[in-house]
Amino acid sequence: MSKGKTGLIVLTVLAAMFFLFVALLYGSSTKRQGAIDRRDALDDKLEVVLDTDITIYWIGEPPAELNVLSPVIQIVSSESANEETLPVKGPAFHTIEYNEDGQIVSEDIPKDYPRYMIIVISGTPNLSDRGKEALLDAISQNGVPVLAIGDAASETLCDVLCYTRVHKGEGSSLYYCLGAGYKENPISEGAVKSGGMELAEAIPDLISTAMTDYKPQE
Repeated sequence: MSKGKTGLIVLTVLAAMFFLFVALLYGSSTKRQGAIDRRDALDDKLEVVLDTDITIYWIGEPPAELNVLSPVIQIVSSESANEETLPVKGPAFHTIEYNEDGQIVSEDIPKDYPRYMIIVISGTPNLSDRGKEALLDAISQNGVPVLAIGDAASETLCDVLCYTRVHKGEGSSLYYCLGAGYKENPISEGAVKSGGMELAEAIPDLISTAMTDYKPQE
């Protein structure tokens, strides 16, 4: 093979490698920018939630992608779920009961709640009977919307509400609000299974739905 042909082949190979490198670099840059744009879009939605008078009672562990919402998320462990940590319906008036000696026997104090509330259950909850009773009170007496993410969480919610669901499985989810009824799999199965960003992106829209559905109980 002549030196001229050899040189041409080398140049062709080098050119091909150069264009491949540029393509890979461009693709990586585009992918990175896409991830940044996706994160920014989610943060914009989360900022709207932050500007709202709302508390999210989360039984389980929220995705790290929702850290922006930390100021309005109250994390409740399965073990600590009770009438003190969940938004149960409180008394309408402040009343104090005394015994014959003038000592306080009992005292009921109205609870001060934000304008909007939602309970989220995720992971594998193991609620005590006291926790289940408090959850039921918050949902049925105080009208707080509830979202269960995952099969175990959905099954726990079904147990509390005596509901039989149609859709079961690893990627299942369940939503309920007094007056609005049930919604099975309000989050796509893929997002539930993937978790992370995909799951986090579904949360703002569901919070918006819960805010629309929630009617404070008198």
